[in-house]
Amino acid sequence: MSKLKTKKYNAVANAEKDASQTFVKGAAILTLSMVIVKVFGLLDKVILTGIFSGVSFEQAVAGGTETVNFASFGLGLYSNAYEIFVVIFTVATGGLPIAISRLVSESTAQKRFNDVRQIHKVSIPFFVIVGILSFAILVGASFIYVQIIESPYSLLGMLCLSPTVFFGCLVSIYRGYYEGQRNMMPTAVSEIIEATIKLFIGAFLAYIIAHLGMNSYAESGTVFGLYIANQTEAYQTIVSFSVAGAIMGITLGSAASFVFYILKFKIQGDGIPEEYYRNSVEARSRRETFNKILKTAIPVAMGSLIMSVGSLIDQVIVQRVLLNMIETNPQALQAQYSQYFTADMFYADTKTIHTSLWGCYSAALTFLQLVTAVTQVFGSSAMPNVTSAWTKGNKDELKKSIETVIRLTMLFTFPMALGMMALSFPVMSLVYNDPLITDVGGRILLIMGVTTIFGAASTPVCSMLQGIGRVDLPMKLYTVCMAVKIGITWMFVSVPEINVQGATVGSMITYAIMTIVGMYLLIRYSKIKPDLFGTTVKPLIGAIASAASAFGAYHLMESIIGSARMSIAISLATAIIVAVIVYIAVLLILRAFTATELKFLPKGEKIAKTLEKFGLIR
Repeated sequence: MSKLKTKKYNAVANAEKDASQTFVKGAAILTLSMVIVKVFGLLDKVILTGIFSGVSFEQAVAGGTETVNFASFGLGLYSNAYEIFVVIFTVATGGLPIAISRLVSESTAQKRFNDVRQIHKVSIPFFVIVGILSFAILVGASFIYVQIIESPYSLLGMLCLSPTVFFGCLVSIYRGYYEGQRNMMPTAVSEIIEATIKLFIGAFLAYIIAHLGMNSYAESGTVFGLYIANQTEAYQTIVSFSVAGAIMGITLGSAASFVFYILKFKIQGDGIPEEYYRNSVEARSRRETFNKILKTAIPVAMGSLIMSVGSLIDQVIVQRVLLNMIETNPQALQAQYSQYFTADMFYADTKTIHTSLWGCYSAALTFLQLVTAVTQVFGSSAMPNVTSAWTKGNKDELKKSIETVIRLTMLFTFPMALGMMALSFPVMSLVYNDPLITDVGGRILLIMGVTTIFGAASTPVCSMLQGIGRVDLPMKLYTVCMAVKIGITWMFVSVPEINVQGATVGSMITYAIMTIVGMYLLIRYSKIKPDLFGTTVKPLIGAIASAASAFGAYHLMESIIGSARMSIAISLATAIIVAVIVYIAVLLILRAFTATELKFLPKGEKIAKTLEKFGLIR
């Protein structure tokens, strides 16, 4: 490695640049990649919904026939596979990349470059061992988990997803290392590689498997050699195989991402010129370095673990409560969903509805994750900058970094969240084109808009707490909040009239507590009082005006051109364009932008200079 030097990226020179500029640049790179990743992820779910809808049959009912399709059921299986995976994956990779990012940034700020290299060397065997153990645990846990949620069709997808946790650990060896050097480009490229393979290979496998499965059943009455007497169960089996094919795309994408990192590191080196190693003090021992990694990683990993376990328990509670409701009070759910499920599903085939309703929740959750994934990027980008400023004791740089993170988070989160609320039903109708998902998912998305605000803001706040050395506080905060979330979710989902929509209420209250308390702790321990009016209130005013204009523009267009699917697309496009114009105009009037942020937009220098002449930016 010592012979390999990169000419494209100098981590030392980058660390000496203005922190807010490097944050905005890193955030811009990761945001662009994350938008691509999440758009691909949304397209993936849309395509899969179409594939699962195609797995259907005609059933005789009074007065004719009706089509039984498995779109929401397939999305439910897809989501179930993720939940247990996320818990194990978080334990395996949730703490160590963040710990490595923080330690690399700290060592670079202290000019202890040999420690930077030592951190990387020590992390390799540890990640490999953790990856192997996590893979084995995930395989074993999958068999138990499907019994708990009574969703046996989820097992195949879980098993196909399990190798991803191993490759994820290997990827994390390099991801945290580069991010600690404020080099976000490798993360961006690797995530796009993963998303591309997931979309194209996964969707292709899902389609081929679904097509072959239906042909197999039509010709021989078997599904890939398995004899299944009941037609509904046969089609559910076909969907479970199709879901497994889609998930194989995720595993292959994770493996390709690791190959990318290996090649990059071997060819371009680690980003630190050799002379800095020669002039640096001697590195700490491997034991001391390992202990520092663990000391930083364990609280971070435990915090992430608590959040993931809380979400897993949340999912178990929701599906178990729904299943119990179907078994003890089917009339209550039948009164609400009789147009979407046949009567026998409420009384005989009771193991389908709770998975389908969870699939509707998962479909709406995709939009929340579009926003939170981008603000998670802000947290990843903020970590090395806040850590560097804190390590140097530079209060001005620290204040500037914190304010930049908060402002960018709110500038992005508020319009997206309120926009989802204003356009929840037409968005779900256009994207998924399934009556059950549109109806149930639309109502969930309406409530989820508020949840998005706090959910998106909580991650950067907790990342900044970790950046100032208080890695223990997010863990404690997560513990309290998850207990609250579980209790509230159970209470609301148990009400038959609310059912699956109650899961959103629990999340909304939990993230609100986490964000508000986390912000208080950040101010208290950093001793920095950010300009909350400029970073939060101004974007909120702009977002309210934007959402109101979007709502009005959509319904005006709908009244003119109707509500066919193509008309919905035109009305939504018009509403979004109007909303963006109104949002930018209001923010310019309020002088909510700064020149630093605008300079990283295309033609940003010219835009900033022009707006400065008119006094529209600070």
